[in-house]
Amino acid sequence: GEPIPCVLTAMADEFGGEIPIGPFARIGDDAIGEGVVQTLRGHRSPAVLMRGHGVFTIGPNATAAVKAAVMCEDIARTVHLARQLGPVSPLAPDDIDALYTRYQHDYGQGESR
Repeated sequence: GEPIPCVLTAMADEFGGEIPIGPFARIGDDAIGEGVVQTLRGHRSPAVLMRGHGVFTIGPNATAAVKAAVMCEDIARTVHLARQLGPVSPLAPDDIDALYTRYQHDYGQGESR
């Protein structure tokens, strides 16, 4: 597996960069949770693709975590389909940062600043 590259503005807005890959872990103990936490440490993404399992998400509440899961699935599908037509181009890091900051702090907060 590989991380999902940040190629869409909606992805920059919500995830703040690529969606990372986490390690495989057996079900039945704390290994999956530990893998999610270790992988997301240092990432703005609320989603991680755990090897052999699929998408795990976090959030301040269940609604935010479900939103991240739905968006992750949609983004994965979109990027996969786009790759069928040729290489995809990740957004520039400065653009990702600007989009993420605007969406997380200003978007929907009334008048433009």
